[in-house]
Amino acid sequence: MSFQFTLQKVMELKDHEKGDAERAYTESVKEFKKTAAQLYEFLKRKEELMEEIERKLTVGLSISAIQFNEKTISYLQSEIDRLQLSTQHARKNMNEKEKYLMYKSIDLKKYEKMKEIKQGEFLQEEKRQESKFLDDVSVQQFLRR
Repeated sequence: MSFQFTLQKVMELKDHEKGDAERAYTESVKEFKKTAAQLYEFLKRKEELMEEIERKLTVGLSISAIQFNEKTISYLQSEIDRLQLSTQHARKNMNEKEKYLMYKSIDLKKYEKMKEIKQGEFLQEEKRQESKFLDDVSVQQFLRR
């Protein structure tokens, strides 16, 4: 007789839910990295533009060039602000997905532990029955002699 875990289907469902949670977490990490990389690029572009403007100001710059640079900096700052909010949202989403994944992992571990305990009990009972059977056989052989 082989071991049959009575909650096997539930454990399989929990395993499937954990897999879904892992995929969702991985996707949220990718989204966060993508948004953070965009934010970094805009910050870097703004910093480079500011340095370039500073260098050009020492040499001399026309008013229209200064106005154009100010509009560019203003645009970059608005994009940076938007991306900061987007990055914060992506980080929050990633943290929520991570917590959910941890919850599902712990839930699955509980069922795996229950299965391990039940399997151990099954093996002990099987050994006990085998031992009892061998004792009965020994007694019968002894009585025949």
